[in-house]
Amino acid sequence: MSKEMETLYSELFEAAGAARRFGEGLAARQGQTQARWQAMWIIDLEDRLTVPQIARRLGVARQSVQRVVDELAEEGLVAATLNPDHKTSPLFQLTDQGRTVLEAINRDADGAHERILEGFPIADVRALRRLLVALTAATRMHHDV
Repeated sequence: MSKEMETLYSELFEAAGAARRFGEGLAARQGQTQARWQAMWIIDLEDRLTVPQIARRLGVARQSVQRVVDELAEEGLVAATLNPDHKTSPLFQLTDQGRTVLEAINRDADGAHERILEGFPIADVRALRRLLVALTAATRMHHDV
C-alpha cells in the first residue's frame, strides 16, 4: 500500500505543479503572478485582513505574503488601513484598481476552467473533490507520525 500512496502523492504533486503553471499564465495576462493573484483573492473574499491572516488562509509563510502584499501596495492594488486590534499589523483591502485586476484574472480563469471541465463528467469532478478533502483530512490527522 505504501507504493500506492507514493504514486498518489506523485500524481498530486504533478497536478499541483500543472495547476500552478496554469495559474501563473492566467495571472501573467494582467501583469501579475499566481502568488499575487492568490493574495488578492483572499483579501477580496474577507476584506481587511492582516498579513498573518492572509498567510494562514493560504498556508504559506508570513514573510512571503509580506513581500507580495508590499509589492501589491507599491502598485496601488491593495491599501493598508489601521488595525484597531494591533497597531503594528495593518489591515489590507483591495483598491478599485486591485479589484479591476482581480476581476479580469478571475474572468479569464472562469472561462479556462469551463473549457477544462468540458472534458469531465461533473459527477467525477465532485467525487474527486470529496476524495481530496478526505485525503487532506486524513493526512492532517496523521501529520505528526
